[in-house]
Formats: sequence, C-alpha cells, structure tokens
Amino acid sequence: MNESRERWMGCLIIALLIVSSSAMADSTFVIANPEVDFEIIDMAPFDGFGDTGPFSTYNTVLLGSLGDDREMAEFDISAFSIPEGEVVTSATLEVRINSIFVFGLGVPNGDNPDVMAAYGYVGDGLESIPDFEAGDDNLLDMLDTTNPQVGQVLSFDVTSFVADLVDAGEVWVGLTVAAEEFGGIAIIEGGPYPRLTIQTAPAPTDCEGDANSDNVVDPLDSGYVQARFGCEVGEGDPECDSADQNGDGVVDPLDVGFVLSRFGECE
Repeated sequence: MNESRERWMGCLIIALLIVSSSAMADSTFVIANPEVDFEIIDMAPFDGFGDTGPFSTYNTVLLGSLGDDREMAEFDISAFSIPEGEVVTSATLEVRINSIFVFGLGVPNGDNPDVMAAYGYVGDGLESIPDFEAGDDNLLDMLDTTNPQVGQVLSFDVTSFVADLVDAGEVWVGLTVAAEEFGGIAIIEGGPYPRLTIQTAPAPTDCEGDANSDNVVDPLDSGYVQARFGCEVGEGDPECDSADQNGDGVVDPLDVGFVLSRFGECE
C-alpha cells in the first residue's frame, strides 16, 4: 500500500511539474481580414509597375499573357508587442482558395498556376499603385499549387520579414500574394482571411540545464526532462531536442542528473 501511494505521489509531482512548465505557452497574435486589402494589375507588356487600380477587392490572383493581377493586404501591427523575455518565432500569412475556375488577362477558365508566392513591403495603411512593385525584390515564400483545392488554406512563411519590421518599430506589414507561373486562382476575402498570425516564445538562453527556457534551472526543468524520457533527438520534436541536456541524442536519467547538477544557475 505504501509503495503504491509513493508511486502515485511521485507521478503527481511530475504531473504538476509538467503542468507548470506548459504554462509558459507561446503567445499568439492574429489579425484576420484586415481593413486594408486591395488588388492592382500590371498590364502587358509587363514592366513591374502597376497600371490599373487599386481596386478595393481581394479575390483573384492571375498571371496571364495580358497582365499580372496581385492581391495586397496591409496588416496593422501597432497593437502587437513582444512579451518580455520572448522573441518572434513564426509569422504566417494564410489565404483560402475560394475557386479554381477563374479566367481573365489571357488565362483560360480553370488554368491554375503551379506556384504561388508571397512578397513583403512596408505598408502605410493606404491603397496605392506603387505598392505593386514595392515588394518585387522581397520574395518571402513560394508554395506548390499544382493541385489546388477549393477550401485549401495556403500558408506562407513570412517570419523573418515580420520579425525585422517589429524590430524596426514599423506598424504596417504589407504582404502581396501573386501567381509565379501562368494561371489564375481565386482567394476569399472576409471572415478569417487573409490572416496574419505572429507567434512568440521565450528567448533561447545559454543557460546549461534550463530545459524549459525560463532562464532558471530548477525542479521544473527536471520534470520537463523526465516527462520526455525515451525520446530521441532528430525526430522532429523540438521539446525532445531541448530535453536532451547532455547532447547524447536520447533523453534519459543522465539528462536529469545534468540538470540537477546545475540547480540554481542563471537566476
């Protein structure tokens, strides 16, 4: 009976440590369907400058023989601030495919681009033709769209660009969606799209034994490691990688010993 009770108490303590550790969840900031979104067209012959617009619509991306139609969105991040001790770890632009049967600018109905791209520029909260070329030299991400589906959400990685704008104190993030190859596709405006999601997490430290990155080595770190016993580094789990404190590629009691030997450091 006493042995069972001790085992139960031990499990409870570890569980409490895990819960306390998980309280340091990443912070998430989302802007959905921004007030400033529009489209601009560069008519053939292409010169990289917008010729027509801006139009207060956000729907059809086309690259055809007669023109290049891009969708622009400017996200107001003035309300965003990085929580103390954290850094921007990811930023994604998401758009949702509304239709694959579109045509115009020399694109036949239903001919879809094989590649879509996101470009970045510093916005000003205004619909403006010069925004068309502002991001031409700032390609952020490209996605394979050889088999687009209605309802599919395209997620572009814009992390570095957004982090740089945040560091510079900018309040507008301008993002362009364009077709990189011949074809057209429709993306929905309204509801949660287009959407910019910024995530932050505790800044990494050089503190040995600080498995959960809270800048102190304490029982929370040993609980964090114990909860991941048996996992191996390199399997795509960042929590496993951080739990492997002695760098031997596997999380085991040796890692707990490593943490225990450094209790109280980095305070």
